[in-house]
Amino acid sequence: MGNSILRLEESVASRIAAGEVIERPVSAAKELIENSIDSGARDIRVTLEQGGKISLVIEDDGCGIPYDQLPLALERYATSKIRTLDDLERVSTLGYRGEALSSIAAVSRLELRSMAEGAKTGGLIRCEGGQILTRAQTPAAPGTRVQVDDLFYNLPARRKFMKSATTELKRVIQVVQDYALVHPNVRFRLSNDGKKLLDIGDAASTDEVLSALWGQDSRTAKTFLSREAASVSLWWNNLPGSRRVGVTSFVNGRRVQDATIRSALNSTGGSIYGEWIVMVSIPPEEVDVNIHPAKAEVRFRKSGAIFELVRKAASELLLSGGGFSKSPEGAENLAGIPLDPWENYVPPLEPMRKKERIGASEPDIPAKKPSGQNEPDRGLLFAEDRLSGAPSRKYLGQAQGGYLIFDDPRGLCLVDAHAAHERILYEEIEDSYSDRNVPRQRLILEQEAPSAIVAGIELHREELLAMGFSFSLPGDEGYDSDTVVMTALPAIRGLGRLSPVEMLRSALRGIEEEDDPSKRDREVWWRWARMACRDAIKLGAILGREEAESLFERLERCRSPYSCPHGRPTTIFLAGEKLRSWFDR
Repeated sequence: MGNSILRLEESVASRIAAGEVIERPVSAAKELIENSIDSGARDIRVTLEQGGKISLVIEDDGCGIPYDQLPLALERYATSKIRTLDDLERVSTLGYRGEALSSIAAVSRLELRSMAEGAKTGGLIRCEGGQILTRAQTPAAPGTRVQVDDLFYNLPARRKFMKSATTELKRVIQVVQDYALVHPNVRFRLSNDGKKLLDIGDAASTDEVLSALWGQDSRTAKTFLSREAASVSLWWNNLPGSRRVGVTSFVNGRRVQDATIRSALNSTGGSIYGEWIVMVSIPPEEVDVNIHPAKAEVRFRKSGAIFELVRKAASELLLSGGGFSKSPEGAENLAGIPLDPWENYVPPLEPMRKKERIGASEPDIPAKKPSGQNEPDRGLLFAEDRLSGAPSRKYLGQAQGGYLIFDDPRGLCLVDAHAAHERILYEEIEDSYSDRNVPRQRLILEQEAPSAIVAGIELHREELLAMGFSFSLPGDEGYDSDTVVMTALPAIRGLGRLSPVEMLRSALRGIEEEDDPSKRDREVWWRWARMACRDAIKLGAILGREEAESLFERLERCRSPYSCPHGRPTTIFLAGEKLRSWFDR
């Protein structure tokens, strides 16, 4: 016979319930931040020790909790957000279950201080493992302060699954930044181990917060679309060289992970690489928020309508922001053209370099050489000219919107100046970084780091120093400012037109995206090379003879001169013999 069915002890049941709601420090931070927002707070302060593994403190200036209700606030299913079953059908607040504080209290040593609006004094309550130890009236600042120490001290199995302090800190930072986007009027401040890492929000709009997070010079596109009672706001940062899709979704101000929204973005048929912010607004009764213990998922009553709304908005955004890939006309036929550069050479579309190929030693596949010709030196376009020491080609000018035309004894050469310059910049950056010994360039005017990336600088300072950056941080010897400034950056050819902050942001994205530390520097230079392509000569720009000839000579020296880093051709050759045959000569 099986064991008899018995009721679990309250201490066991509470820890099981807590395990569903609180998984790690970021879970506790999220729940407490949501409570602060629901209380009407305009200033939320997050203080961590070791990323929240040792201590997590959330302070706000919200409406507070009356002293006589402090014990009730720690009970499971006690809440001020809903009253009846009907209220559960139209939840408009972030919290509503009454599980957050009780779950956190069950697996930590918790102290709650609060003073309600209009009260003359505040109150304090301390508990350990869910058991109340102290309750007393005490002076307190208006609002609420929750301190969570030794999370999972009584659940060793759960505690050992927590990651490093740096990893846990990154997750908390992300949650704070996400809620700053959807609640821009709230000021969020975060510090860890006594260091101020984030001060964001207190802004007029989401656009202002995004400007701080993504940078004022980021290529951000946005759109708004509404249909009946539902609406969606989209922001898209088409990060140069990005090979991943980051989607941060909100439904009625709630941070969620939703398959409908992500599927709608993927269904556009466009290149959606980059960072997306999706904010869906819908009547509360049209969405079920009570399907996930941590409130991380929702279910739409009319998911098809939401899918179509997001898809249409994203399609418009991609069209306006250049997110749709456009292959050259007839690209399918290019692969069948002979690769002899002296017989109407048109290079095939080279696929974009994959991450695992970055820094690989094998060269790009060279074009077939003409019969009877010696192998060109490093793929030179006109090897014979290099051997003779005096180029015989002549620059004729530009045609058809800016293509460069060169006359050679063997035929005509058409050059896409933009694609050629992209290839040159790409290889210059690759060469600069190849020996991993990048010199520093001292900044004449030191650059103050935006507050949104200060946390990244603190977390990855050693790696950034190894890459060639240099900083002055609060607490450094001889530095008495409370701001973080960049004093030097890597001196890399081809990046002269990128701003220091832009280089730094790109480096941080590369470090955070690549999990393997041994590959991070390659990820970073790859991103820099892709970003440098934006500063290449634009097709249609008027070039003088010397500029055009210099561009051609630099292209000759590239390892893969026949295509740009994106795979587009840089040159097309029209052999003289073919021209003569066409004219019956």
